[in-house]
Amino acid sequence: MNWQEKLTSQMALTEPVHYVVNDPDNLCFEPAIADLIEQAGAVLFSDTDPLALRLCFEEWLDSDECSALLIRVVDEQPSIPYDIEFSAKRVDFDISEVIPELDTSVLRALSPKDYEQLQSAVKSYGADKLNRNASLDFVLRHIYKIAPEIIQSETDLVRLLIRKHYLGIEMPLVFEERLIETLQVREQFNRWDFSRVVPDRTEFFAFLQQQWLLHLQRKVQRYEIKESSWPVDELVVPFDDQDIKVFVDNLFADGILQAVDFDGLGKDDWEWVGVIADDESRDLLRVRQLLNKLSNQFIVQDLPLPEGSEQWEEIALELGVLNSLSHTLKGTDSYALNAEIANLNAKVDDYFETWLQTNFGKLINTPTARFPKMLHKIPEWLSRKVCDGQKVCLLVMDGMGFQQWNYVKEHIIDIPDVRVEERGVFSWVPTITSIARQALFSGKPPRSFPDSLLTTSKEKALWHAFWEDKGLSRAEVAYAVTLEKSKDIESFKDSFHSPKLKVAGFVINYIDKQMHGIEGGMPLLNVAVNKWLELWQFSSKIEALLDSGFEVVITADHGNQEAIGQSWPNEGVKAETKGERVRLYKNTVEYSNDKADVLEWPAKKFGLPSDLYPLVSRGRHAFVQKGKQIVGHGGISLHEVVVPLAIVTREQHVKESQL
Repeated sequence: MNWQEKLTSQMALTEPVHYVVNDPDNLCFEPAIADLIEQAGAVLFSDTDPLALRLCFEEWLDSDECSALLIRVVDEQPSIPYDIEFSAKRVDFDISEVIPELDTSVLRALSPKDYEQLQSAVKSYGADKLNRNASLDFVLRHIYKIAPEIIQSETDLVRLLIRKHYLGIEMPLVFEERLIETLQVREQFNRWDFSRVVPDRTEFFAFLQQQWLLHLQRKVQRYEIKESSWPVDELVVPFDDQDIKVFVDNLFADGILQAVDFDGLGKDDWEWVGVIADDESRDLLRVRQLLNKLSNQFIVQDLPLPEGSEQWEEIALELGVLNSLSHTLKGTDSYALNAEIANLNAKVDDYFETWLQTNFGKLINTPTARFPKMLHKIPEWLSRKVCDGQKVCLLVMDGMGFQQWNYVKEHIIDIPDVRVEERGVFSWVPTITSIARQALFSGKPPRSFPDSLLTTSKEKALWHAFWEDKGLSRAEVAYAVTLEKSKDIESFKDSFHSPKLKVAGFVINYIDKQMHGIEGGMPLLNVAVNKWLELWQFSSKIEALLDSGFEVVITADHGNQEAIGQSWPNEGVKAETKGERVRLYKNTVEYSNDKADVLEWPAKKFGLPSDLYPLVSRGRHAFVQKGKQIVGHGGISLHEVVVPLAIVTREQHVKESQL
């Protein structure tokens, strides 16, 4: 019996018993334990809302299923009604009993998915009882594959930082602090400001961007080496190093680094990847690089397929850039390249949709570490910023996928002294406005608002209710929808002019409205969005928010997918205009076409009201006239489910100068 089975053996998961599980170490979310709970058909409740708990408990009591209900608590949250608690059995999960060799506070900083690998490392290397620092070093080495003692040169250091930030090695703050501490004692690194470049992905890539121009200048001998207080104005990144060079190609292809205007390179120099050249040739180069990288993963399969949500977020970003660029291709190669990209999209969706069905329930319950994994976790994440004294604006671009984000980002990065940190976040399924946006503004799963599931009319009230629970007055919270109607800058500023304001929630509906009426597919949608961003002066609006002291968090309620109509009987309740990619029913649906690329989404299992039976589209399927091409949403493709999450801020030195 392994340790996961030992812990869960305290409960009769297949019997109609409810348990209060004290779980300060998040062990309920360890993959093997989560699978055991799911396989037993047990219900795991991990919300902090006592009203949601009452609803879940009553549904569980009334159901015909005979499996257990697990009410997860941390520090006695949620507050459990007396009748539920009195009849419950109590169980304690404690990681210190599983891996006693390591410091408990260090273990509690980790994600439960790391425990099995860590336990195996402890057994393999025969670790004795380690103190806190030794435990931190052990985790850095065996979980994050970082051995600080072998980082002896600036080349080693830059390789580490590129690997950490580009490959998305997310680690809790205590491990980053320990890494900084071990690097700072090295005399050869005494000029580096590790507090900036180790924890902050955006700060590091801004540094790399500056270094790139120095590298180009040095290459054509326009640059003289000089000493500086820390290596901002001194070339220290060895871009010609083969291990770094391969990352640099991808960083420019992904758009994480921006090409610069520079003259003097030779025809065969590899640095053209990061230099502004003819737009068409540069876009073609980026397309080929991204296509090659993603094809190696999903078609050739020389690289491992994504297993975690962070990897899918990165794939969504890269595929969004690739698809966006592909629509601009011209010439003889464009037809063949677009055929390859279409095949790649189909492969990615096939893998993702299978992964999502297995992992969506775990995503719903995953606690927020540094960044939220799902839309309904965003308000709680924002509240931490507000508690720290930061004004926050949540800007929701209704219907924006990563293709459109590629254009939005281009209109932001030209703002002086701006920092943009790109992430991804998972929407709710079905990916329709009323479900996803209410979850986003309420901070709750859709089963918590069954009466307004198919409307957005309660959205403002849900947003204010969340912040009132956090102690903010109505005067400190703003909400506005269809913000695209505020065409001039002054009317836009009226939405957030109050000096009392601490948090704003704004919705821009333009992309979603264009999507449902567009003829000509995704290319024309992207053209329309790009033109609107310019006409509406999007960058000026973002700059106005930044000038007012807001940190701007840009996201979407759902993305979009290009699809082809397969026809469908005209029946059932439409959840969205035409119900192009989803049908919602009040009873389970039997459909005769075995080849139909649709599936019944398990509503009750995945956080939706139990009387809902969604039929969602996979791949490029649409519930419209056969052969009709649309851009829609509601299904479970990667492009609909994983949406952008961007944090837009002023550079730190600008903030400090304004104090």
